[in-house]
Amino acid sequence: MASPAAWSPSPAPQRLMLAPAELHLWRARCDEGTEPLRYLELLSPDEKERAGRFAIDGARRDFVVSRGMLRELLAAYLNTRPRNIVLGYGVHGKPSVSQNGAESTVRFNVSHSRGFAVFAFGLGAEIGVDVERIRTEFPGREIAERFFSEQEVAALGELPPERSSEAFFTCWTCKEAYVKARGGGLQIPLRSFSVSLEENEEQQLVDERGKEWSIYPFEPGAGFAAAVAAEGRGWRLKYWERRLEGSGGAEGIG
Repeated sequence: MASPAAWSPSPAPQRLMLAPAELHLWRARCDEGTEPLRYLELLSPDEKERAGRFAIDGARRDFVVSRGMLRELLAAYLNTRPRNIVLGYGVHGKPSVSQNGAESTVRFNVSHSRGFAVFAFGLGAEIGVDVERIRTEFPGREIAERFFSEQEVAALGELPPERSSEAFFTCWTCKEAYVKARGGGLQIPLRSFSVSLEENEEQQLVDERGKEWSIYPFEPGAGFAAAVAAEGRGWRLKYWERRLEGSGGAEGIG
């Protein structure tokens, strides 16, 4: 299994603008810098209610900070204020953003895990992103046998034990990103499609309607696996970092 694409350096622009065939990927730490209160104030009433249902403080913090950052980034792309962002949700919970009463052409997705968040933005095509902390104690082989395709289970079984955890979470995030991009939720069984564990370049899938999708695994930081999926093919990926207020703002990193 080849390693996923590493986070590549790129200077952050002064003004955020999406071009056709571009995917903008952002990473952020949710557990550094200021308290999440400022981000909580940006959330909608239903998001605040969801935040209150988290039993674990760290998970609540990650949700609040990542959702607040999402609104700040969307506001920058749409040239408005974070509090003006109006989010809608599909049948299976996939979020979208409206502007001037109509759904925006800006597509986005967000994921967070154990103090880390990733965000993906594109124009006019459905996208999904997923991030997971790699946990060596996690029963990945058992989960794979229950939910992955036979092809994926066989590929994972050929790897030495020291590489199996990273491979499992890379596979998992690729599959989750694809499911999130399609907005199908549990209606798309994870074992109904396969992703490659041998490539770190663009992967293609064709769904049951004949539509093409691209998947890009990447490494957002040490100890984490992530992937982004997008409708179509031939996307150009750009990588940036979003920092908590008081820790330097947004900038490109390597």
